[in-house]
Amino acid sequence: MKEISKKLSYISKIGIYGLETEKKIEFTLSFNDNELVQIKKGLNLISIRKTSMSGRIIATAANQWHLKAKIGATIVQESVLSLKPVTTRIDDSVDRRIIKGRDNAVQKSELELNEDHFIEHELDLGAIFFESIALSIPIFPKEKGESFEDKIFTAKGIDPLTDDRISPFFILNKLKEKDQSE
Repeated sequence: MKEISKKLSYISKIGIYGLETEKKIEFTLSFNDNELVQIKKGLNLISIRKTSMSGRIIATAANQWHLKAKIGATIVQESVLSLKPVTTRIDDSVDRRIIKGRDNAVQKSELELNEDHFIEHELDLGAIFFESIALSIPIFPKEKGESFEDKIFTAKGIDPLTDDRISPFFILNKLKEKDQSE
């Protein structure tokens, strides 16, 4: 077994034979414009740039490997409050144990979470990058200091429906006032 270094594209896959014959594989993933458009659409982003993934895969036992990598991307999403663009830099690490064979744990119980990555024929580094970025992006992006301000919209002559007005105590108080006036 030998050590090799690979420059791979986002759509590159490492076959099981390549994993079995190498002791250590160092890799760097590169992304072309079309691949970045696919990632952007898949994650519902305004833009994605400065993407990177580099790391190594080391054989740990028969049919088992350890993948350790650094991922990075600068993404732009819409703010959930103002719909303005929000830029976020993601720098994260990926740490996976890769096992040759089927994931029999999933067949036993679909609710059971398993941190291992099972492969039968090939390892898709692009899919690992996509999944890792998807897990790292903010769920509710907003600018620092941005907050939701109450806005009240009603037609003329109608009292606005606010949290205070729908409170059971407010309604009870109105009923008491009505009862006392009769």
